[in-house]
Amino acid sequence: MGIIYIAHPLGLYAGSSASFVQACANNPKWNAEWQFSLHQYEKNSSLIARDFCSLVLQSPGPVVMVRPVQAKTLEEVRVRIANRLPLMAVDVASAADLEEFIDAAIAQFSNGEPLVALDIVVAFLLIRKLDQEHMWAGNAKGYMWVSDIPKGRGIDLKYESRVPNVLNILFSHELIFYKTSNSKKKYALNPEKRVEIYGILKSRIFPSEIERPLLRHPDQESVRALDVLDIYNAV
Repeated sequence: MGIIYIAHPLGLYAGSSASFVQACANNPKWNAEWQFSLHQYEKNSSLIARDFCSLVLQSPGPVVMVRPVQAKTLEEVRVRIANRLPLMAVDVASAADLEEFIDAAIAQFSNGEPLVALDIVVAFLLIRKLDQEHMWAGNAKGYMWVSDIPKGRGIDLKYESRVPNVLNILFSHELIFYKTSNSKKKYALNPEKRVEIYGILKSRIFPSEIERPLLRHPDQESVRALDVLDIYNAV
């Protein structure tokens, strides 16, 4: 069973947005597949974004925030989760309105949205694989042959064609480097960039100078491919 998160204003009276939320939460149409997690704003139409997003990311699901909501709160929530999960901020005049938004948010989540640039996904998975395989240079065992990078253990073979381009971008920005043995390259993460690399894996955000070239290829992939990065949430 999935979880859908609904944040809404105070005031449970007939015709209030809170009453629309309650009506939808009691609607049996979602009972078999979705559990509602309801969160009321404070009197100033805010909530503690850090705590709310931490809860959402522990059990990921689509998020619907019913307006009015404090602009600062909405922005903080967007920064934390909008690149990972569907997030809607909506005005509702009836329970039927809210029902449509809930269906749309669930559909987006089920379709793997939001979508992410394919090379961004490959870059994250590549860095994760090198880290999980302890490829941080040092002795010969701290490097991975280029031919082994797209062969499973976190990188699906379908991404193989994009690996060379992503390697070049990461190398040009010194997140990785290589050495040559028997005329073949093998790669490792740059240990001098360890703090920066773990920050990237945790935040799921590349610096803009790295992100820009990774966005040039037009293909996209579901953000669900990056769920494997959850292991870095506590790093």
